[in-house]
Amino acid sequence: MFSIRHTIYLISSVCLLSACAEQQQTTSEPASAPKQTTNAPRNQTTKQESYVVVSQPSYPPFATRDETGKMVGLDMDILNAIAEKQGFTLKFIPHDMDGLLESLNEDGADIVATGVNITPERQKKYEFSQPYLDASWAALVNKNKVKARQWLDLKNKKFVVQASSLSETQLKNTAISTDILPLKTVYLGIAAVGKGEADAIYDVDSVLDTYLKPNTPFIKIVDEESDKIPFGFVFKKGNSQLKTKIDQGLEKIKADGTYQKILNKWYPKN
Repeated sequence: MFSIRHTIYLISSVCLLSACAEQQQTTSEPASAPKQTTNAPRNQTTKQESYVVVSQPSYPPFATRDETGKMVGLDMDILNAIAEKQGFTLKFIPHDMDGLLESLNEDGADIVATGVNITPERQKKYEFSQPYLDASWAALVNKNKVKARQWLDLKNKKFVVQASSLSETQLKNTAISTDILPLKTVYLGIAAVGKGEADAIYDVDSVLDTYLKPNTPFIKIVDEESDKIPFGFVFKKGNSQLKTKIDQGLEKIKADGTYQKILNKWYPKN
């Protein structure tokens, strides 16, 4: 009798344990299902990167503001088109020319985009995209106030130029004049030339062409002694991953015609 009861007890215990295990497995399954559901959207949203772009918004056609104050321009349209192709988003933030490139090393920006010229000196400090445009150095003069039609006619004339820019450095390198007044923006320089407070403003033709409107007294004189200069987007030194994304996107928008449409919109002479 003891043996039978003992056997029955063992069988009952095994069944009870099996039932508990089965019940535990049944109740644990619903808990795991919601976890998979909530994880899926998070994985999807983290795939789309977002980058901060800083720009000096008074340098048309590369960067300016529309009537609402929004930053617009050639650089903005090109980068937005690239972002759409490459699957990331961008946030544009205004910045003065002074310290613009340095913002990359302060972790305040991922990209600098304001018609930045590519030079060997800058390439030692920063990463650059492949060039998306090149331009010639030139001066704008008021034909009603200055009798000059070629570059050497501007010898020893009074120049204005955007402060803290490559234009200022390049103008000094030409040795065309030592009478140079740096101003905060190109627009202020154009105004000074228009009023006769300066003889000429120096910059690249792609920028100066913006101010060659009908019924204005300005004419352009190309600096024939200086080489053309390429433009590129700028990244922190070593950020080859972002450079590759931008370069690949630029190739894509060139291939499908988007780049030329943007160029025709902002700089129709090219």
